[in-house]
Amino acid sequence: MKRPLVTAGVALATAVGVSLAGWLDPVHAFLLAAVAAVVVLVWHRLDDGVEEPWPDVPEETRPGARHDVSELGWATFTRSGEVSERVVRRVRALATARLARHGVDAGDPAQAADVERLLGPDVAAGLASRRAPTARVLGRWLDGLERIGPKTTTPPPAAPGPPTGRHPR
Repeated sequence: MKRPLVTAGVALATAVGVSLAGWLDPVHAFLLAAVAAVVVLVWHRLDDGVEEPWPDVPEETRPGARHDVSELGWATFTRSGEVSERVVRRVRALATARLARHGVDAGDPAQAADVERLLGPDVAAGLASRRAPTARVLGRWLDGLERIGPKTTTPPPAAPGPPTGRHPR
């Protein structure tokens, strides 16, 4: 009960002071003080409410989860715009595994012609080089690996036999 009286008293004193100083006529001074008092009283009456805290971040990390994707995205490029060594190692390991499925050893100089035949000469030379690639070159490497695709070792499904006239159950 004390706060509204103090607010009204301060507003009234301010209105009298503004009016006597000649800055505003008495009507406008008292209206300004009344509006200010109402705004202050309403402001104090409003409840801020209870703010719910954010839920804790889960500590578990699952392979292939959003964390891995985010980490890979941030770790792809260096400050100079080249592809980071970590990503180059992963792409080279992928190329070695993909070529091994096709029966080609990427580390064997005798099979370099097979590597060039499957990946193309520029991709094979880039993967063998120690120079850090740019984003465009990395895209060509991945396109080359995607082009050869994984070699499937499972036979294709057998063709269905002639119809027997019966409905399958």
